[in-house]
Amino acid sequence: MNELTELHKHILSGNVSEALQIYHYTDFKTFYDSILFEAFEQSSICYYTFVSRLLIENESILLHSLATELLIQPLCHMEGAYFSALYHVRRSLELTSYQSIEDLEMLVFLSEVPDQVVSIEEATDAAYKIKALEPTNQITKEFIEKNQETNENPT
Repeated sequence: MNELTELHKHILSGNVSEALQIYHYTDFKTFYDSILFEAFEQSSICYYTFVSRLLIENESILLHSLATELLIQPLCHMEGAYFSALYHVRRSLELTSYQSIEDLEMLVFLSEVPDQVVSIEEATDAAYKIKALEPTNQITKEFIEKNQETNENPT
């Protein structure tokens, strides 16, 4: 059995200390991709729990990114997943002094999910921050145009 298979076996059975031992010897990109893939396959909250444990041990932007991805993709069907993702996005923004285009884009995205986790006002502020950092950003351009049209033509 390879190490990633062992890692996933330990994560899914709650053997955190054993999973941590394997994690510490695994390339992070390989780990990141593997966790996302397996979370789609297994749809288990255990993956998010393990990433949360890693964040307690050593908070990082990359781990917040992984937690966010888990919550908005394979685990999005779980009650409160988008709201939990918002915590990770905001924390990552704090760690990057609000300079992360990816996280600012995520705020915009979270304003458009069914739960509308982020207000239009906060998403618009994020869009203008993105525009200042990257003037040609297409996501921002489309969001700003759409919301200007909505404000001009309220229904």
